[in-house]
Amino acid sequence: MRWQRSFGITASVIFGTLLLAAVVLWTLSVSSHDDWQYSVLYTDLPEVSGLQSHGSSIYVTLETRNYDGKLVSILDGDRSTVVSGLQKPDGLTISLGSLVYTQEFGESPVYEVINGVPHGLFITYHAEGIDSTLNGDLYVIEDRPEGRVLKYERSTGKVFELATELESGEGICAMESGVVYFGERDKGIVYKIQDGKISEYLTALNSPGFLLCDDESQSIWITEDRRNYGRLLHSSAPHQIKVMATGLSSPQAVTINSEGRLLLAEQGRNRVIQFERRDGMAIRSSTIVAGTD
Repeated sequence: MRWQRSFGITASVIFGTLLLAAVVLWTLSVSSHDDWQYSVLYTDLPEVSGLQSHGSSIYVTLETRNYDGKLVSILDGDRSTVVSGLQKPDGLTISLGSLVYTQEFGESPVYEVINGVPHGLFITYHAEGIDSTLNGDLYVIEDRPEGRVLKYERSTGKVFELATELESGEGICAMESGVVYFGERDKGIVYKIQDGKISEYLTALNSPGFLLCDDESQSIWITEDRRNYGRLLHSSAPHQIKVMATGLSSPQAVTINSEGRLLLAEQGRNRVIQFERRDGMAIRSSTIVAGTD
């Protein structure tokens, strides 16, 4: 009957609307650890990827294509371009007081910015993640078939291959002890390099991206580079993770600033958000109880 068909159509529309609303709420909702709260720090940062905090400033890379990518400085909300005309600038670190960045395309040097001018240090291919130790040594991972993990020895200028034949290398970080962690996104694995030996450290992850090492607690932070369901994870032991935030959109780099707040580059929403403890204490890896969520 006509009224039955009309009722069925109306019910379908209502159900579809509610389902769409639920999906929208889920994809827009960021949920953090019970002890944390988050807020939006900066917006309008197209394809934000790399992130570093140094003194009162933060630095980001905007990973756009067509040679319009940028390395940007933000101080008290004021933005200035450090380097422009880049092609997919991705990884960012601070080495011996200087900014160092990668470009994730073809053959490209790793660049160090000195007095506002970028200087090529060594050649990579589709380089993504980068990290530095206190002595200035650099560690880089390439995101390409047959990619590599590389170490640039500052004192000699030599480049060493620490791992080869990678499929989708993305994140990398190094401890002062010489232990290195790196991830293969598509395999969902984070590996550990110690004394020249490579072992699986975390498995069954969903697109692990950026890695941040914490020397004090010998633990690591990991972001999962997923468009709508990305997570921020913390691990202090092999095959154990603690979920610190969910509902992130393509989360990239994280850093902890001088005030003890954790900053995260959320590429899918073109912004930087910050997490802080509700009790006002500084966020430190050593205060996070090891466990699995």
